[in-house]
Amino acid sequence: MATGAARPTLVVGAPDGRTRSIWLTQLVLAASVLITAILVMALQPALFGRWNFLVGTFAVVVLTIVTLALPWSRLPAAAVLAIPFADALAIGLMSSGMELRLGYLWGFPVMWVAMHFRAAALAAMLATIGLILLVESAVSTGTVAALRAFVVLLSLTFIGITAHLALRRTRSLRRLLKRQADRLTATYTRRADQERRTSEILNGVDTGIARISHDGSVLAVNDAYSRLYGLDPLDPTLPARSVEYTGLRGMPVPFSERPFARAARGETFTDASVWLFTAEGEWRALSVTAKRLAAGRDEGTSILLLVHDVTALTYAQRERERFTAMASHELKHPLTVMIGNAELALELDDLTPRTRERFESIVAASDRMLTMIQSLGTTSKRGFSGRDEVDDIDLREILLESVASFRPTAVSGDITIDVQADDALPITADGFRLRQVVDNVVSNAIKYTPRDGRVSIMGTVEGHHVVLSVADTGIGIAAEDLPNILTPYFRTAEAKKKSGGTGLGLGISNDIVLAHGGTLSIDSEADRGTTVTIRLPLAGELAGESAAVPEARRDEEGRA
Repeated sequence: MATGAARPTLVVGAPDGRTRSIWLTQLVLAASVLITAILVMALQPALFGRWNFLVGTFAVVVLTIVTLALPWSRLPAAAVLAIPFADALAIGLMSSGMELRLGYLWGFPVMWVAMHFRAAALAAMLATIGLILLVESAVSTGTVAALRAFVVLLSLTFIGITAHLALRRTRSLRRLLKRQADRLTATYTRRADQERRTSEILNGVDTGIARISHDGSVLAVNDAYSRLYGLDPLDPTLPARSVEYTGLRGMPVPFSERPFARAARGETFTDASVWLFTAEGEWRALSVTAKRLAAGRDEGTSILLLVHDVTALTYAQRERERFTAMASHELKHPLTVMIGNAELALELDDLTPRTRERFESIVAASDRMLTMIQSLGTTSKRGFSGRDEVDDIDLREILLESVASFRPTAVSGDITIDVQADDALPITADGFRLRQVVDNVVSNAIKYTPRDGRVSIMGTVEGHHVVLSVADTGIGIAAEDLPNILTPYFRTAEAKKKSGGTGLGLGISNDIVLAHGGTLSIDSEADRGTTVTIRLPLAGELAGESAAVPEARRDEEGRA
């Protein structure tokens, strides 16, 4: 015989609330009847031996067992009425002809029917009990029995009506409370939805928003503020990981002068400018405004801190200034040449009056333009080598973008471009200016390379420098012209035959590379090609000490 086989298990579900209520009511009656029977057996054994008492007690016990056994959850509600009516008959049998007054037991079925059924069921229960009392009083002799039956029925009627009315009031109050609870739930749901929508709107904007109480504690912040200042989303009261500075790579703002601390003191201000060094190592230009919010019904006044990230706008402004400075710088030379040549022409004696007038007009117009350019130059306060104009960039990305822009030109001229720059080329530089350098060198290589030629570009990291080499198989540069190739306006004879140009590109490129602490060298041989090599300091080498200062200070600063 196999052993250890699994045996079927009977799982009995827990009774529902209605079944438990039926059980409890019947068990209370059964317990009262059994206690009464035990007392009668102990104190009045003669009464216990009467058949009607024994049969009535046994009937209550049997009804209790039946009540516990029936599946009330599957029976209709009216079926429950059979139990209290049967209990009333059993109690009547117990109390019949007894000197011991057991009529109080009828209070149990009367209360049961009064509290759980309609008034018609209560009337039927009272009528049943009244019929039992009427039969008992008819069998007994004397007026005392009839009076006793009347008093018992009147008391039970009072108890039943009182319990029924109390239950109706309780049910009415329960319905009222349920309606109030539903209204409160609906109001809470609407409030929660409104707060959720408001939170989604605030978290969807790019402006950092913080709400500060009158005592300086943080009430709420949105996602943009948390990202900027490196706050913990679960606990924005923890110290920020980002640090505010007076300028780009400047000095940290004293804690008492930071926008948050000023707002916590109750100050209001508009467009306070600070530079933020974030937890990710990025510099952000911020414009901060603090506004006072009116007090609400449940809280006092508060301060709303609005933080705008104006980094792009700041750099755009500086880009405009750089462009103005570059334009004024580069336009001076051709204007100077025009003025000089026109003035030399005016010194000739054989000029006709009309020709002399035209040269004078050229000189006057050029003078006016030169004055305008000089005015533009004086309004531009920043030069090309300012340390606040550089950023950490990848020269490889600039190189690939430049090659992509010139590739159609190379394809149309049957020129192959080969780029070898698989790894990042990190430098600290002005990306706009470096793009000018790369564009100029690559365009020259393509421009002066004949059909079926090749341009080879290689970007590597050598020691503490990034090296960019652009080699072509073009017309090359003669040995006698190579020393002058970086001179403004200089162009070789072969270059003039090949294409037009001003001769400014390589000179400007050399100035830009020198301003970034690098070098630009040219190796070339006539009819064999040219190689231009650009060497720039690796990221962090040019201004490593300054870049490391924010990182070292960040952990020592308090809350932003």
